[in-house]
Amino acid sequence: MILILKLWQKYKCRPVRTPVVLQMEAVECGAAALGIILSYYRCIVPLIELRRECGVSRDGSKASNILKAARLYKLNAKGFKKTIEDLKNIVPPYIVFWNFNHFLVVEGFGKNRVYLNDPAVGRRTVSPDEFRQAYTGVVLIFERGNEFTKTGKKLSISRSLASRLKPSLWAIFYCLVAGLFLTIPRLAIPAFSQIFIDEILVENRIDWLRPLILGMLFIAITQGLLARLRLFYLRRLMLKLSVSMSGQFLWHTLRLPAEFYAQRFAGEISSRSQLNDKVADVLSGRLATTVIDSIMIVFYALIMLLYDWVLTGVAIVFAALNFFALQALSRSRVETNTRLVQETGKVSGVAVGGIQAIETVKASGLELDLFSKFAGYYAQMINAQQQLALPTQILSILPVFLTTLATAFILIIGGLRVMNGSLTIGMLIAYQSLTQQFLSPINNLVNFGSTLQELEADLNRLDDVLQNPIDVEVERELKYNQNKTDNVPDFLITQDSFQLQGYLELRQVSFGYNRLDSPLIENLSLSLKPGQRIALVGGSGSGKSTVAKLITGLYKPWDGQILLDGISRSHYPRSILANSLAMVEQDIFLFAGTVRENLTLWDATIPEEDLVKACLDARIHDSILNLPGGYNAILNEGGMNISGGERQRFEIARALVRNPAVLVLDEATSALDAETELMIDRNLQKRGCSCIVVAHRLSTIRDCDEIIVLERGKIVQRGTHEELRYQDGIYARLIGDNIV
Repeated sequence: MILILKLWQKYKCRPVRTPVVLQMEAVECGAAALGIILSYYRCIVPLIELRRECGVSRDGSKASNILKAARLYKLNAKGFKKTIEDLKNIVPPYIVFWNFNHFLVVEGFGKNRVYLNDPAVGRRTVSPDEFRQAYTGVVLIFERGNEFTKTGKKLSISRSLASRLKPSLWAIFYCLVAGLFLTIPRLAIPAFSQIFIDEILVENRIDWLRPLILGMLFIAITQGLLARLRLFYLRRLMLKLSVSMSGQFLWHTLRLPAEFYAQRFAGEISSRSQLNDKVADVLSGRLATTVIDSIMIVFYALIMLLYDWVLTGVAIVFAALNFFALQALSRSRVETNTRLVQETGKVSGVAVGGIQAIETVKASGLELDLFSKFAGYYAQMINAQQQLALPTQILSILPVFLTTLATAFILIIGGLRVMNGSLTIGMLIAYQSLTQQFLSPINNLVNFGSTLQELEADLNRLDDVLQNPIDVEVERELKYNQNKTDNVPDFLITQDSFQLQGYLELRQVSFGYNRLDSPLIENLSLSLKPGQRIALVGGSGSGKSTVAKLITGLYKPWDGQILLDGISRSHYPRSILANSLAMVEQDIFLFAGTVRENLTLWDATIPEEDLVKACLDARIHDSILNLPGGYNAILNEGGMNISGGERQRFEIARALVRNPAVLVLDEATSALDAETELMIDRNLQKRGCSCIVVAHRLSTIRDCDEIIVLERGKIVQRGTHEELRYQDGIYARLIGDNIV
C-alpha cells in the first residue's frame, strides 16, 4: 500500500507542459508567470489585465500581490519557504522566486534536469546545480478552488488582422480580383504543352504551330498586364496600411499616460513602431497571394482529376504529407520566434538608451559595462536566432524535397499509364506542369502559416501598446472636442485662450505607484497664491518629484483633489492647463532641430516677443544670438553642441514661452552658477507666476515663502527657512549634512 501511495505521489508530481506567456517588459514577470498558471488551468486572462491585478509598477510586483491576484480568479494560492527536496513533492506547476529578481514557473523535476517556463525566454531546462544556485527558497503554490471557472479565449490573430484590414476592404478586393484573373493564363500553359507535343510533334500538324504561338503570345501579354495591375493595387494597399497603422500607433502612443513609459525602454517602444511596415508588407502581399492560392488549389485539383484520377491521388497524398509535415515543423518555431522578437527589442532598447546617456557613460568610464550589457542581450538574441535556424532551414528544404519526390513518382506512374494507353505523352507533360502548380500553392500556404506565427509575435507587441488605455484627460478632451459631452464632466471654462491666475491647492492628496501597496504620498495638503513660492525638500525617495508630477497632471491622484483657482483641474480642458502650467524637469530634452523649434515645440502661434522675453528671463538670449543663425541655429540631438548650463536654461525658456501662471521647477537650476541662478530667480519673481521649487541648493529655497519638508510622502515640517533652521528636525539635519 505504501509503495502504491509513493508511486501515485510520484505520478502526480511528474513534469507537466504549460502554455508559454512571455513578458513584454522585465517588471511584469510575476504577472506573466501567473498568466502561465491560469492558462494551464484553461483560464485565459490578457497580460494587460494581469498587470493591473498584480499591481505591476516601475518596481515590478511582489509575491503577495501575485497571490492576491490569483485569489481574484478563484485559485487557492499560498506562499511558502521550501527546500528543493520539498519542491519535488509539490504537484506542478508552481511559481518560484528566482535570483531575488525574477518569477518563473516550474513544470517539474526530471532525472537530471529541471523543467522551467520562464516568462522572459519561454520553456527551458536547467541542471539541478543551476536551479540550486538561483532558487531563493520562495515558492507560490496554486490549486483550483471550488468556484474556479474556465474562462477567456486566446487572442485570435485573425481578429487582430481583420481590424487592421477593415478600412482597406475595397483595395483588398481589387487585388484579389486581379490575382484571380492572373491565374487564368497559367491554366492555359499545360494545355498548350499538351497540344504542342501530341498534335504538332507526334501528329505532325504544322498548321497548328502558328495559332499556338499567337495564343501563347496573347497569354504572355495578358499575364504581364494583369501582373502590372495587381502590383499597382498591392503597392497602394501597402502604402495605405503602412501609413494608417503607423499613424494610429504613434497617435495612440503619444496619448498614453506617463506610467506606461516608466516601465519601458524608449528604444524598445521605438522598435515596435517599425513593426507596422513589416505587418503592412505581409498583409498587402503575402495575404492576398495566399487567399488566391487557397482558391486555385481547388481549381487545379479538379482539372487534374479530368486528366487522370490515379495520378491525382498520388499528388494529393504528397500534398497532404507536405502540408502536415510543414505544419508540425512550423508549430515548433512559434515560441522561439516570439522569444527572438523580444530579445531583438531588448537589444534596441539597450543600444538607444546607451547612446542617449553617452556623456554619462564616458564620464563614468562605463563603456565596458554598457558593452557587457549590450553583448549579453545580443548573445541572447543570437542564441534565439540559432535555435530558430535549424527548423527554418528544414522548412525551406522539405518542400523542395517532397516536391521532387512527388515529381519522380508521377513520372514513374505516369510513364506506366502512358505505356498502357491511359495517357498520351502530351497529357503526362501537361499533368506534370499542373502538379507543380498544385503543390506550389500548398507550400505557400504552409510558409504563410509560418509567416503568420512570426507576425503574431509582432502583433502582440503592437497590441500591447494599442490596448493600453489612453490618458483620462486626453480622452475627456477628445470627447469634448468632438462635442460628445455624454459622460464627460462639464468644463467650467471653455475658452482656449483663458489663463489661470495662479492659485493652487492640493487637498488631502494620496498617490502611489502600486495600488496594492501603501500610497507613497498620503493626505498631502498645500496651497499656493499667485506669485508665491513654495519649496519641497527632503531626502531621496521622499516624494518631492512625485508631488511635482501630480501638480502638472503627469500622474493622477488616488484620493483628494488638486484645485486650480479654486476649481478642480478635471473641470479645465487640457488646452487651458497646457497654457497655464509648465514644468522644468531634471532630465533635459532637446531634439535635433532649430533653436526656435526646440523652444516653441513647433507652435507657430507663439508671438516673437513672448519667445524673446522667455529667453531673456532665462538668461539664454545672448547665448542664442552668439550661435550661427541665432534663433534659426541648428541644435544637435540632446543639445550636444551647447553646454549643460545652456541646455538647462533652454528648458527654462521653453517653460516660460507660454507665460504660465504656475511653474514647477524640479532641480531646474542645478547646473547653473549662483549668479545666473539668482538673476533667473529674480526674473521669475517679476513675472508673478506661482512657483513650486524642488531643489537641494540652499540658495534656491531659502527665499521661498514656505518650505515643506517631506519624508516618505508625508509632510513632517513646514515653515520659512529662518523658522526651520533652528528647529530640531529633518530640515536642520539636511542643512547640517550638506544635503540642503
